[in-house]
Amino acid sequence: MKTEQFPRPDCGAADEIRKLAGAEGCAVGADCDALAAVLNALSDDSVRNELRNEFVKLTGASDCASLKGRRCGYYPRLAAELLRKAGRRNDPSGKIRVLLLGDSIRGNYENKVREELGDAYEVVAPEENCRFAKYALNELSRWFEVCGEPDVIHWNIGLWDSAVVCEEDGMFTSPAEYLFYMSRILRELKKHCAHVIFATTTPVRDGSLNQHIEFIDQLNAVIVPYMKAQGVPINDLYAIVNRDKEELLRDDCIHLSLKGIEVCGKAVADAIRAELSK
Repeated sequence: MKTEQFPRPDCGAADEIRKLAGAEGCAVGADCDALAAVLNALSDDSVRNELRNEFVKLTGASDCASLKGRRCGYYPRLAAELLRKAGRRNDPSGKIRVLLLGDSIRGNYENKVREELGDAYEVVAPEENCRFAKYALNELSRWFEVCGEPDVIHWNIGLWDSAVVCEEDGMFTSPAEYLFYMSRILRELKKHCAHVIFATTTPVRDGSLNQHIEFIDQLNAVIVPYMKAQGVPINDLYAIVNRDKEELLRDDCIHLSLKGIEVCGKAVADAIRAELSK
């Protein structure tokens, strides 16, 4: 785990925390007593106490005193979370971090979301296309390392899954497989963030080369009831785009036009604000 993957908190304990987080070798087996001392060294009492309590909770210790002389498996993600919290509390800007996950449609509206939300928000996303569900599940941990821990996640995966790569095989990802992998993705997302918003896969126009509207409909039909049952708010981008596909989609019949970017970017920003206002 590289040091630069973590936000740098404005506190004297930053380098010590990084050392224990694995910046100078493996963090597993880091001395808990030493880490407790680092957390105690934080200058802000409220930050120090919050991080100490977080550490105690996640390590399974009954209290900080019981950490004395004890060694345990200390995972890099815990270190990243402690750094994030320290950095957030010491960051005078207090920006809300928004993580956007998705395929090329997310890439279409990402900058519009950033524009809509304004300076109070930090919008981050993987540089790459998140592709299909199985691929996204495999890459999630790396994306969190690069993008950091968010306050809210807006995500969708589906266009690639609905594609027909080989005619004799049908849909690239069957509805059952899609539900299986998407449920696992949701489980992992919730480990990082309490605010998770799911967006339906957008429709395509007639003439799309590999995607077919009936397959997109099948995937949305299995995933939307599941997300609702899990208490995940739905941003129905499918319905929004489907109202006027001719205007909101490009000539390639798949990606968002300039008007589509404007409409969907605003819808995503509105969904994020609504979720955080709860």
